[in-house]
Amino acid sequence: MKGRESTGFGEGLQGSQGNGACVANSPIEPATRAAGAPLSGWHRTFSSLRIVPYRWLWSGMLAYFLAMQMDTYARGYLAYDLTGAATALGLVWVAWGVPMLLLSLVAGVVADRVEKRSLLLVVQGGMGVVSLLTAVLVHTGVIDIWQLVLLGAGQGVVFAFAVPTRMALLPELVGEEELTNALALNNAAMNSTRIVGPALAGGFIAVPFIGMSGVFYAMVLLYVVVGLTLLPLPRTGTPARQEAPLWEEMGAGLRYVAGRRNLVVLILMGFVPILLGMSYAALLPVFAKDVYEVGSLGFGVMGAFVGIGAIVGSLVIAYFSDYPHQATLQLVLGIAFGLGLFIFAEAPSYGVALAALSIIGLTFNSYMTLNNSLIFTLVEPGFYGRVMSVYMLSWSLMPLTTLPMTALADAVGAPTTVAAAGLVVTAFIAGVALLYPGYRAIGSEPAPAGERRGAGGP
Repeated sequence: MKGRESTGFGEGLQGSQGNGACVANSPIEPATRAAGAPLSGWHRTFSSLRIVPYRWLWSGMLAYFLAMQMDTYARGYLAYDLTGAATALGLVWVAWGVPMLLLSLVAGVVADRVEKRSLLLVVQGGMGVVSLLTAVLVHTGVIDIWQLVLLGAGQGVVFAFAVPTRMALLPELVGEEELTNALALNNAAMNSTRIVGPALAGGFIAVPFIGMSGVFYAMVLLYVVVGLTLLPLPRTGTPARQEAPLWEEMGAGLRYVAGRRNLVVLILMGFVPILLGMSYAALLPVFAKDVYEVGSLGFGVMGAFVGIGAIVGSLVIAYFSDYPHQATLQLVLGIAFGLGLFIFAEAPSYGVALAALSIIGLTFNSYMTLNNSLIFTLVEPGFYGRVMSVYMLSWSLMPLTTLPMTALADAVGAPTTVAAAGLVVTAFIAGVALLYPGYRAIGSEPAPAGERRGAGGP
């Protein structure tokens, strides 16, 4: 292995697995920490950025996540502004989620079978096209809710391939030792844009000569930047075997997950907080306009406070990426996330709500970083794309649960809806800890090298 200062261009990663899985023959050899040279402080927190290919990927993620944060803000605000109904927010999210749900497993197989950098370039081009179409429709004044729904569906198709491909590429770039740190820094990139993105989009909307269309034009430029940062990445290579039909590879991935109890538990631990807990994000426009009456700029500030908490949490997890009891830490963070949702929903003032949002951002993103890291420790490299596609079904299903949650908010109020969701999340995570004690031991005692991945537990 090369030292950490390596560009990460090595002679390849080769392995084998059962169930007819494909094996990645990658030209990338992840840089690893030199023996006897532990890092500390600032260098420890940002250790994975010393791997040059990952630095390019991470830099592009800043532009990518900034565009996504601006998109989430602008589409939600536009939908609510066009209709005045929280249910419209749910429709836009459903339109985004249905194609993701239908294509997620297919995308996982594709991510395991094709060269990942090229696929990501195609994906980024698709995102740019959807943003450009939205910008033109808004700019010409013909945008309507049905068009926003159709564009959301197009975005969902593209996004279905983006997530498993990026996630499958990451371990090839950084290796197992730096994986938790890299995942945390990915979240730090995402959450730093939560501070800037909503405020920037809200500011653009408030400026007459820029307005809503300017937000989407800016997103097009950001996606171009993302594509440029992907070009310097080395090619990951193609799988060694691609003979099996697509549906057989999908089945192999599902059987792989189902046969590993710890993996199933971790995927469920990701599903419930996403499906129920993240409904608050879709309802933030309602809190901004109707509960606290702070308008678009106040909405941007709310998103920024979520981002502030999230980036702090991500950097803390990056620093403690070697912490041996990650599942126990995840348990504490998950319960705190549910309680944070309840506090936000019942906050007596806008200031208290902002403080609660920072707690929500910190706990949720730290929780998900640890969950992603623990999942990767149980997965063989040839199954990265398919396992992550199963895991990412939660993000596909989230818009589908958002519709009934937004309808419930119209019926009983957004605060009551979010408070109930927070209590359910808290009860679920505490219940897993009580009913499945083996969960807390996941990742606490890593298996020897060569045995760690694929050891899903009895």
